[in-house]
Amino acid sequence: MRQGPTAAKLVASILFAFIGMAAAVLYEPYLPESRREPLFAEATALIGAFVGWWVMGRLVGGSYRQAGRSGVVTSFWLLFWALLVFSLRAMVLKSWDKRYREPAEALSDVVFIGYGYLKLALNLPVLGVLALGGLACGMIVEFIARRWR
Repeated sequence: MRQGPTAAKLVASILFAFIGMAAAVLYEPYLPESRREPLFAEATALIGAFVGWWVMGRLVGGSYRQAGRSGVVTSFWLLFWALLVFSLRAMVLKSWDKRYREPAEALSDVVFIGYGYLKLALNLPVLGVLALGGLACGMIVEFIARRWR
């Protein structure tokens, strides 16, 4: 059964947008100048809003411990989708410069670009915001879900 919009989904969307923005702001200084993205923090916040709605919004309804775990899982889904989106964007920009001979080469490069972005993301500030922020946001969303059903 599909569940419609709820207060928990709205709050999850807003909170994970903030987590996405905070993680992006902390991540940006680690990017080389040549890989800086325009509207990076805003795009990551938008990804966080979608992930908060669709992932965390559906995982509420258990204990606070489960909600904390669900928040951390949601944060790492945010990381996954952000890496995928920006890797695909980098691949498309490279393909416009005709750097690939065939589509399979371009798609395999998405993995290598994503791996490069992931290596830059493996630092304490970014992972701390994702893990601790996800934990706290998961508990807040569970609280909201219990209060406003």
